[in-house]
Amino acid sequence: MATRDLQDQRPLPARLMSMITIAMVALAIAVTTPTVTAAGPDDSVEQPLAETGYGRSRYDSDADDVPTVYVVPMKGQMGTDIQSEIYEKVVQDILLHDPDVIVFILDSSEYPDLMIPQVEDPRESRGILAIEDYRTLVSMLKSELADYRQVLWIKDSVGFSSMLALAWSELYMSPDARFSGLRSVIDRSGADGWSDDDIRAKMSAAYSAFVKSFLEYGDQSMELADAMLWPEKLLSASYRGREVVWSLNDLGEFVIDNDDEKTLTLRAKAAEDLLISDGTVESLDDLTFLLGYREYRELDGAVSIVENYVKKWRATYDKTKELWADYHQHRGWASGRDSRKYLSRAKRDLEQIIRAMARYKAVETRWQTDQGVTKLSLEIEVEKLREELRALRGSRSSGGGTTGGGFGSGGGGGPR
Repeated sequence: MATRDLQDQRPLPARLMSMITIAMVALAIAVTTPTVTAAGPDDSVEQPLAETGYGRSRYDSDADDVPTVYVVPMKGQMGTDIQSEIYEKVVQDILLHDPDVIVFILDSSEYPDLMIPQVEDPRESRGILAIEDYRTLVSMLKSELADYRQVLWIKDSVGFSSMLALAWSELYMSPDARFSGLRSVIDRSGADGWSDDDIRAKMSAAYSAFVKSFLEYGDQSMELADAMLWPEKLLSASYRGREVVWSLNDLGEFVIDNDDEKTLTLRAKAAEDLLISDGTVESLDDLTFLLGYREYRELDGAVSIVENYVKKWRATYDKTKELWADYHQHRGWASGRDSRKYLSRAKRDLEQIIRAMARYKAVETRWQTDQGVTKLSLEIEVEKLREELRALRGSRSSGGGTTGGGFGSGGGGGPR
């Protein structure tokens, strides 16, 4: 008998099992190939998912019915990488794209780990006391983007960035995120350095008020700010339904900070339990899930805007440090017959630094903090060099040296 005839004579249960197995394989293949039918008059049109996770779908599509999430990075040093000038262009791009929600991703800490008090070059990460610029930044984002839902996702925040974070009422945190270091505002201001008790108290109160002005934007607890600012302040909480009642003592139902020598440090779990954070998320898919979006399309125009600015200002800053060293060298060589030549070069060095400061606010800020040199002081020095050059041109003698010292006349020098 032919093989086919033998197969046809197999017991009925075996043939049924074979058919069931084939059906199950076909079903598994169909399930592992996800597609979503796009809304529209033609229900037969399907579009693939770009990425899937945690029950939310990230679409690679321009379909109007897919909610858009505009991602804004806030990464790096407060005062240079994160400052108002950078985000002016971001605001215009947001208005152009008109997203459904804006997600600010904050990743800025002064130390890589709280157990490490210093980094190799602390100037690269330590926040800069530029409270007025931070207020300008927050005011711009809150007023010009007032019609948009705004969410802040904290990946890490230690230092001045924590003050910025408190300006948002809708907060989320990564599982390993830190939220602390607000004391840096008082320490960096020098308010505690006054020997006069009355002046010291007034200065500390003034900077505390600066910090609390950010909490008003985010409708945050002032007791929370006090616990994060002052080591001697304790903090506890009691629950009244879904409302947290804060107390600057250890008498509440839940004691958060009972150490009178350290300021409050929050981790993601505690922040969520205390309703400071609205949730703990590991990814943008996670976040959109909690925001209530079934699908979403990511808009990341701000990523290139911010990253390009940071890359350019840092490269420009490195160049100005070279120009600063050149200036000192040219100043030192400006004597005898070469006076005019090297004074002219020294003047050009400073003029290029001034132009770089005008182009990038971050460059000017770093010069003030790292070198102790302001744009105005450079402009004054350039004017002195012009006077010296005019005097040399009017002199009958081609010899003679210079008498000005500028920022340093002994050659070498250079940035610290």
